[in-house]
Amino acid sequence: MTRFWDSHIHLFPDRLLRAIWKWFAGAGWSIPYSGRDPESLYGDLEGTGAERGFLLPYAHKPDISRDLNQWVRDFCREHPRLIPFASVHPRDSDIAAVLETALDEWGFAGIKLQLAVLRCRADDPTLFPVYRSALSRNKPVVIHAGTAPYQPHHPEYASLGLERLWPVLHAFPGLRLIIPHLGLDQMDEAASLLAAHPGVHLDTSWALGHPGLRLDPSRLEALFQAHPDRILYGSDFPLIEHDALAGLQALHELRLDPEDRERILWGNAMRLVEG
Repeated sequence: MTRFWDSHIHLFPDRLLRAIWKWFAGAGWSIPYSGRDPESLYGDLEGTGAERGFLLPYAHKPDISRDLNQWVRDFCREHPRLIPFASVHPRDSDIAAVLETALDEWGFAGIKLQLAVLRCRADDPTLFPVYRSALSRNKPVVIHAGTAPYQPHHPEYASLGLERLWPVLHAFPGLRLIIPHLGLDQMDEAASLLAAHPGVHLDTSWALGHPGLRLDPSRLEALFQAHPDRILYGSDFPLIEHDALAGLQALHELRLDPEDRERILWGNAMRLVEG
């Protein structure tokens, strides 16, 4: 069996998860895992064979971060295959306390930001305390910048592009960022960020294996071969319209050096959270 870590997993408390299922249904997504509770979804995750996984919560409104992080803490303690990341909202009443509890007291591996949910661009100064906290602890930030899978020219999302990451990386040199979904719909911009900043990483979630996308295999191979130590395999389970292992199959179909493939499948994720 292939050894792999899944660097992009979303599980939430049952009540919040039901609201998320409702939102995606209203957006017209057909998700095979829809309606399931977190415990049964974890059973599906175990069935994929993932050795470890990054659990990535995100807060949709201020001052729910600590309670959400506490749920993540407890769920990961009960399911040690999962590695907890912290949620935070830029309008939390005490961002420093939220992050200190999660990162220092509870030992979370990093921070997750979903900018479309936060309605906040990457270089908004309200997020600078988050970057500062991550950098001071050498913790990675998984940041859903960019417009995918939303409409790139929609007024709500047009300001969320990856170009907003350049001033962040200039202000916080050495910050480790993980950009999900291969940087869609701005893969050229993502490649430029990778080339310019050694702390930038991409994960393959949602984009790799999605049946509705036509990603050029040669383009992916060139990107992965250029930066084999900064690409992470991830699925985006369960918020996907395809099978959880479709991305893994797509990765195996790419022409990659076996050692580079292993880095992408598990080595890079392990290094980011274990040093």
